[in-house]
Amino acid sequence: MSAVTTDRPLRFLVSAIDPEADWPGIAAEAERLDYDLLATTDHLGMPAPFPSLVAAAAATTRLRVATYLTNTALWDPEVLAREVAGTDRITGGRLEVGLHSGQTASARTAHLDATQKLTRLTDAVETLQRLLPDPDHRPRPLQHPRPPLLLAADDPAELELAVHHADTVCFIGASLPPGGGLVLHSPEEIARRVASVRERTAQLGRDPELNIAVKRIIVTGDRRSAAEALRESGFAAHLSVAELLELPTLLIGTHRQIAEQVRAHRERYGLTSFALLAPAMHDFAPVIPLLRKG
Repeated sequence: MSAVTTDRPLRFLVSAIDPEADWPGIAAEAERLDYDLLATTDHLGMPAPFPSLVAAAAATTRLRVATYLTNTALWDPEVLAREVAGTDRITGGRLEVGLHSGQTASARTAHLDATQKLTRLTDAVETLQRLLPDPDHRPRPLQHPRPPLLLAADDPAELELAVHHADTVCFIGASLPPGGGLVLHSPEEIARRVASVRERTAQLGRDPELNIAVKRIIVTGDRRSAAEALRESGFAAHLSVAELLELPTLLIGTHRQIAEQVRAHRERYGLTSFALLAPAMHDFAPVIPLLRKG
């Protein structure tokens, strides 16, 4: 892939997935550390996403909040539009809405196959696109024409939906096979998916933000040894050490080395949005001022 030139600013998102998460506390700390967004996911057994984001926004003044990602298999599209618009108003116009076809479901939706989940995702996107900019829709979102949409892009159909509608295209960077587990995509596979999105959005005259979900952040003075230990532990054993060190989903090294990796991933892929899990928030925090300086 050729190098990418983008003037889009870097943004850093913290995703909290702890069922007992202290949303006001995490939000205040994320804002203090200069993160851009705090996100919740949408799984059963966890706090409801939109009230959690309201609590986070109430504890902060600048931090934006997001769903990363809303499981559209669980939602009626018009109910989701109400929640999005109302939450955007209550948070002072700081909401961003991530959508995904969903890996988990309720007992009433567990029977849905991939095609049916994609249909629900498409319905949700089209309903939000139709209702939220409508001046007659109540409640009205504060952001015009609507809060930004983040769409996860995995299979070709999701990629096509994302290139048409997403303000941010989210690359999960891994597969979730039946039965659990996480299989990281190789650098070549991520490059292929990113190139596909860039090509299609260019054809459509669009330029969405590109986001990657970072799986691990390891602060160390010995990158190679850390990657070797990670591989030997069984995590991403299908990839070589060289591939692990090249992945945008793994950030390994000193804080300065990690900052250089982020810059390299921006140059290679055009990635300007990085999502990481809340337990890594303090490990990554010293990287942010290094990148804000340019």
